[in-house]
Amino acid sequence: MPAIFQNLIGYHLRVAQEASFQAFARATGKADLKPGWYSLLTVLAEKESMTPSELSRICGRDRSTLTSSLKGLVTRGLIERRGNPEDQRSYNVRLTEEGRQMQERLHIIAKAHDRRLDEIAGEDKAVLIAVLGRVAAALGAERDF
Repeated sequence: MPAIFQNLIGYHLRVAQEASFQAFARATGKADLKPGWYSLLTVLAEKESMTPSELSRICGRDRSTLTSSLKGLVTRGLIERRGNPEDQRSYNVRLTEEGRQMQERLHIIAKAHDRRLDEIAGEDKAVLIAVLGRVAAALGAERDF
């Protein structure tokens, strides 16, 4: 690691996120399955349907990156788009049956992955979560969960 990065929090956040995503992807065994899809499928599993804007806000995802994720999920047959009865300019997304089954499989993998992260964080877990929450709040992340 270049010395300039040693004390840069943003660098370490990105490296940790990438390592976590790669470990999750390896656990799924599916090269074309994006780790970020799990949160989208999980939120949709709890709601009948919602607009991409609502999904973006709840998941804390930028709308522009969410759009490409939604396209991938539609292509894989995991979600479907439907007209929004409350706003004809918008649409809702919802899980397909295949998407519901995929979310259930991913949930099992995510729980095992989170247990591994718990082991790594150990007694520092609450502090780590609190600090990450402060970073997200201070830098403008909007979440509804």
